[in-house]
Formats: sequence, C-alpha cells, structure tokens
Amino acid sequence: SLSSTNRYWPQWRYPAGLAPVDIKESMPSSAYRKLMEAFACMGTAPSSESRVVDLGASPGGWTAALRRLGSRVIAIDRSPLREDLMKDEKVYFVQGDAFAYSPDTPVDWMVSDFIAYPDRVHELLNNWCKQKWADYMVVTVKFQGAEVPFEELDKMVTASSRYGYSCRVKHFFNNKNEVTMMIQRDQ
Repeated sequence: SLSSTNRYWPQWRYPAGLAPVDIKESMPSSAYRKLMEAFACMGTAPSSESRVVDLGASPGGWTAALRRLGSRVIAIDRSPLREDLMKDEKVYFVQGDAFAYSPDTPVDWMVSDFIAYPDRVHELLNNWCKQKWADYMVVTVKFQGAEVPFEELDKMVTASSRYGYSCRVKHFFNNKNEVTMMIQRDQ
C-alpha cells in the first residue's frame, strides 16, 4: 500500500510544512512551486552537472526553475516554451509527444507536470523505471473530480519498487487536485 514503504526519506525541516519555494524572477507559470516543494521534501535537487528531462514542459515553469539550479534541460512538449527558454543554450527543446519520448542515454532526473489520466502516468512511470532512464523522478498525478485514484497510485508505487526505486507520494501546499510522486533509484 501507499504507506507501507520502509525506505528512508529526509526529515521535513520547514516550520508548518511550508518550504520556501518562491522565485523572485518572472516565471512562465506558478507550477514551478510544486517542483521546488518536491526537491525540498526529497532533500536533493538537480545541480549544474545534472541532465534533466522535462516531459510536458510548456510553457516552461519547471524548465525555468531547473535552469535557475543550473541544470541542462531536455524539454519535451507539443507546444514551444516561453521565448527566453527557447533561446537558452542549456535548454534543448523537442517538439513532440511526451509519452513517446525516450532518452538516448539515461539522465539524472525526469520531471513531469502534464495533464493525463492516472493510467497513462502509470504506463509512463512503469516504462521509465523499467528502462532505468533516470535516477530521480518527480511527477504530478492529476485527479478528475473529488475521487483520489488510490488504486492507480498504488500501482505506480508498486511498479517503481519492482524496478529498484523508492517512491513517496505527497500532496503539497502548491498542489491542486493532484499529488506529487517523488521517485529515486535505490542505491
């Protein structure tokens, strides 16, 4: 079940559970806050040495946050990113279907905040974990209506565990009708 993981996760070190996630600069969207909360919860984040894939990247909120960390970003979406990100030499934009994308070589991180049914997200995560395409993953899972798809979330946690990853699912302050999955490869 979702609460049955025995693996270590860092202590949450922020009063009242609110991580400082605001970036003063103009961002393409406010969605980057969810990503920054996940990094705070995981106790790790991409560095300037990291290669990161951002699936469903447009308009570029998560890509912009990753660039502020210094990471090189492969951004995949059907629509282009904000103009400054499209011109950034450390952002490689691939126009296409995020579900169909597979990296040529494994990357350090995969992040995703696209709108998709939970079963599609499960399929995507199962593939990424099975192929071991990333050491770390942060993925939001969106809900329709008030029902939380616990069965689908449990399948995603089980799939990640099957392929040697630890997974934590959390509803952050900046999440709306969704949760964030934080996945890391077991050492």
